[in-house]
Amino acid sequence: MSRLLVLLALVGPWPATATGQPLADPALPVWMSGCWAGGTGEERFYERWTAPDDRTLIGVGYTVKAGRMTAFDYFRVVVRDGRAVYIAQPGGVPLTEFRAATTTSTEVVFENAAHDYPKRVAYQRVDATHLTAWIDGGAGGGKRRTFAMQHEPCQP
Repeated sequence: MSRLLVLLALVGPWPATATGQPLADPALPVWMSGCWAGGTGEERFYERWTAPDDRTLIGVGYTVKAGRMTAFDYFRVVVRDGRAVYIAQPGGVPLTEFRAATTTSTEVVFENAAHDYPKRVAYQRVDATHLTAWIDGGAGGGKRRTFAMQHEPCQP
């Protein structure tokens, strides 16, 4: 069942969930659903996003270097007041929220000007099998890190 929802999320919005529940909220970037991986050299990073309901995405990410996990993150995207909110909890620290500033059918940019770094977190659907994420220090500058990812089968 979850692979079917992931496939549907990759090809675009669907008319109804398999259980007949309401459609996903239009503010929710369901195209982020699925399992994604990328990296350079010895470092590989992974993100897995699932949609437990029509207003929430739940994600987990981790980085592996030289065969060892070096970082992990928990994230959520929820819809509040008609807007997507990205909630990050890297390494299990207290959470930080970023509100969607820009949303299209293929990109969402979340911002939190009060946060030290990053101030922006973004995801862009390149095509059905590629996703790019980036973080930076906001409109005023700051180092941008880009994470190109490719869809891969979800492992148990």
